[in-house]
Amino acid sequence: MTTRAAPGRKAATDGEAPPEPDAGKRGDGVTTSGGPANVFSLFDNEEAVLDRTDVMLTQLAAVADGVKVLAEAYRRGYREQRRLVRLSDRMQADLQKANKRLAEQQRDLQSLNHALSGEIETSARLEAELRRLADTDPLTGALARRRFLEVCARDWPRRDGQGACLLMLDLDRFKLVNDSHGHAAGDAALIAFVTACRSALRSLDAVGRLGGEEFAVLLVETGPEDGAAIAERIRAAVAANPVATEGGPIGITVSIGLAEAGPAESLEAAMRRADAALYAAKHGGRNRVERAPAPEAVR
Repeated sequence: MTTRAAPGRKAATDGEAPPEPDAGKRGDGVTTSGGPANVFSLFDNEEAVLDRTDVMLTQLAAVADGVKVLAEAYRRGYREQRRLVRLSDRMQADLQKANKRLAEQQRDLQSLNHALSGEIETSARLEAELRRLADTDPLTGALARRRFLEVCARDWPRRDGQGACLLMLDLDRFKLVNDSHGHAAGDAALIAFVTACRSALRSLDAVGRLGGEEFAVLLVETGPEDGAAIAERIRAAVAANPVATEGGPIGITVSIGLAEAGPAESLEAAMRRADAALYAAKHGGRNRVERAPAPEAVR
């Protein structure tokens, strides 16, 4: 081990005797005058090393504490990440289940919508059929009485200058047809009659069954002369076409009363005049057209 020279003392060189101690100092390092001693130790380096070691150990302990804190923080972060991953996995599984249920519900909803659409279509068809049955005479296909009166109320002239004619029609001796040939022949006669009427009418005209063998026709935008010509065509078509029945063909005729719309005349008043003209045709020999007097000539 190398020794250090005491402060204030010159180190001895090779071949030279060490210098004598300073005057007034003792060999034990204590001055004779009683002043502070300059201590010389062989363990100064070791003590410094130990001191530094203590400092380093203290620093290492602080670092170790910091590492422990970081390790604990990392451990907590790792646990949290694992918890979040497990939570995310559960959420993904729940989401997949929810999507699956949603897809099933959508399929069920589509099925219900399809069934509902079918029900709506069926309901619409039934409603249309019910309306048709309510508006149409099921035997002849002519308008039912209620529907015919609604059409007349809608299309009857609202102001002067709009021509219209109303026909009242009744099959002649229809009870005799039923009694002699049966009700099936009577039904065939009614059907054939409506067919003959339609062959002489326009699409905008309306024919309705008021009851039994009594019918009515509304001729819109039609003057009295044209109305009389149409009525005559109907009468001739009915008389010229015998009705085919199981017992053979039978002839039928029709009596017709015609009333033209008067100025500001109501539909009800025109129907009364047409009905009176019909009875005049019956009393006049049947199988004929009778025109009602003009409204201004009625007293």
